[in-house]
Amino acid sequence: MVILMRKTVLITGGSRGLGASIGRIFAQNGYNIIINYKSSDNLAKKLKEEIESNYHIQVMLVKADISKENEVTQMFQTIIQKYPKIDVLVNNASIALDNDLDNKDALEFKRVLDVNLLGTYLVTKYSLDLFDTGAIINVTSTNGIDTGYIESIDYDASKAGVIALTHDFARALAPNIRVNAVAPGWINTDMTSNLNPEFKKNEIDKILLKRFADPEEVAKVVFFLASNDASYINDTIIRVDGGKNV
Repeated sequence: MVILMRKTVLITGGSRGLGASIGRIFAQNGYNIIINYKSSDNLAKKLKEEIESNYHIQVMLVKADISKENEVTQMFQTIIQKYPKIDVLVNNASIALDNDLDNKDALEFKRVLDVNLLGTYLVTKYSLDLFDTGAIINVTSTNGIDTGYIESIDYDASKAGVIALTHDFARALAPNIRVNAVAPGWINTDMTSNLNPEFKKNEIDKILLKRFADPEEVAKVVFFLASNDASYINDTIIRVDGGKNV
């Protein structure tokens, strides 16, 4: 069955956290949702049921490790059977393997780059056959700009690379496809729920708004960049960090 009436968004890493919030806001605005995920089968199925029940939207689940080219190509072969066209791609999937510099090895560093940077490149590259016009939004981080940590050196490098990809793809795909990025600071997700309380307090003290973001606050900026309200925004990185006060 081919569904063409609604616009369609593909969200990588979409089964939990920020990705799930992004899916919900697109569903609220009438999009069919394609959720890519790597391993969280139960979370993905639960989110699909939630969105379809609450918003009466089609949700497609596609399981793939975006760091592996063969799985990315298979993912798009699966998608195109139902959706020969997509309107929005959100490159959200990423991992962090924070570790003391002395204990961080090359395999760990490469794994982070493979998912966060290579994965963003591969999904973008192979999505282009499904685009006529539309928008691509990359989720990077202020870590890739100016808030890095030595324990996150691989993550920081990967997110700086995503910013470079954003600029290059924006220039290559204009004028038909707009490419922008959102650079969040700290977000209240599972990844930050176990932070050391003293460290978290120190980080909050650096934020002008004195709190971490809720995922929905970042998701709304992602949706804005995909919408017609952002029709003249291209090749831009938008910080969503509550104001830096360092």
